[in-house]
Amino acid sequence: MKKKIIIITDAWYPQVNGVVTTYTNIIRNIDHDIYDVEVIEPSQFKTFKMPFYKEINLSIVTKKQILNKLKLAIGDSEVFRIHIATEGPLGLQAKRVLDSIRMRYTTSYHTKFPEFIQSMFKIPTKFTRWYFDWFHKNSKLILVPSNSVAKENPHWKTKVWGRGYDASFKFYDACDIAREEKVLLFVGRVSKEKNIEEFCKINIPNIKKIVVGNGPEKKKLSKKYPDVKFAGYKFGTELAEYYKNADVFVFPSKTDTYGIVILEAMACGTPVAAYDVTGPRDQIINGVNGYMSGSLTNAVIKCFNLSRVKVYNTVKDISWKNTAEKFTRIIEE
Repeated sequence: MKKKIIIITDAWYPQVNGVVTTYTNIIRNIDHDIYDVEVIEPSQFKTFKMPFYKEINLSIVTKKQILNKLKLAIGDSEVFRIHIATEGPLGLQAKRVLDSIRMRYTTSYHTKFPEFIQSMFKIPTKFTRWYFDWFHKNSKLILVPSNSVAKENPHWKTKVWGRGYDASFKFYDACDIAREEKVLLFVGRVSKEKNIEEFCKINIPNIKKIVVGNGPEKKKLSKKYPDVKFAGYKFGTELAEYYKNADVFVFPSKTDTYGIVILEAMACGTPVAAYDVTGPRDQIINGVNGYMSGSLTNAVIKCFNLSRVKVYNTVKDISWKNTAEKFTRIIEE
């Protein structure tokens, strides 16, 4: 009989974000000769739109409902692992149920939510940090995407598992050819915590700025910065074309724990400009595949001179298959 993995997540389709991308690719690349995967996600329950962030549906769920879902998911499996992916209402109720019946589980930390909440609602991190410490307290292991996140939380039982990119994002070096107009690209959710306005403010002669993505800030930013092209969501090979045709990928966020989009850009040979913060610190090698700086403008200018071949070489051995294998090893511990 196959082993069962049950993933409980507040983020799932039709949302477009790093959590959905991560677990979609984990499930796709897992060894299905060994594992069956069940996902418990918001569409299985009543939901409501998150205030100020209507792209996100939050679950209205009771402990009894979660317990019933878990029993159905486990079925007659003799060996199973339960992983709570997010700290929202669904993850919270799952944690409460599993703690009450003393069943072991793993969790993961995808976003620096105390900093996210501070950027969105001006609530100091000291008033929200306690919740995340409490949430992960009884977790067997907490999966984090990078070494810097692990170092920021030394009181947690962490394991680093990284991320990957798929075959759509293939190396392309034609942009090493000098051209007069440089293209700067941002890919991601167009929301306040992504700090996109700093990208929009970059003022360098002969540049074109493109934002790929959607979100609550798009209407406001597109009006305020008419020189920036807002292209909406793009996926697969179409998204890869945007990466390939950009001279520099800009990652302005200061609250992400890791940038899958950074990996995707580098896989296309595109250098990355970012702030020197968690996430980029684990991915960017200054002067090789990008630059980190207190000034995005300075980082972008330095990136113009980098070799796309060298950028690609820093990520060529990274894959979702390796990430999926590491995920199963960790939850089996």
